[in-house]
Amino acid sequence: MSRRTTFKITTMYGILLTAAFFSGCGPNQNILKSAENKTPAENVSIEKSSMEQDLQAMRNAEFSTVFVLRRKDGGQFDSVDRLVVRENTALANRRVTGDEEKAVIVGSNFPIDPKNLAALRERFQFEDHSPPPPANTNSNANN
Repeated sequence: MSRRTTFKITTMYGILLTAAFFSGCGPNQNILKSAENKTPAENVSIEKSSMEQDLQAMRNAEFSTVFVLRRKDGGQFDSVDRLVVRENTALANRRVTGDEEKAVIVGSNFPIDPKNLAALRERFQFEDHSPPPPANTNSNANN
């Protein structure tokens, strides 16, 4: 086989592989159709503020601990405030700023040291949004 023939075959295979790759990259039609079938009542998240959406996202992630921190003076978080939050919530899964940089929402599945929580409560307004602990459902209990 000549070089020219080898080049043409290689180029043809390259074009075919590229076309096959891009033909498989498209939106999932099932997901698109499911979004069209929702009623306005199911789309309430559109009406929520960013802060409520962020809190709902934490609930949806099923974190065992969720809390909101705000500066006591109502101001925006500065770099020192963010550093204090980061140092005291090092094991947290997620931290999100909201309410125009005036709040930080923390979500965690790891216990946060009580000393760290005390430091956060002392410096910031602390709102606990954690889900209630699961009910004790021990079906093997003898009465």
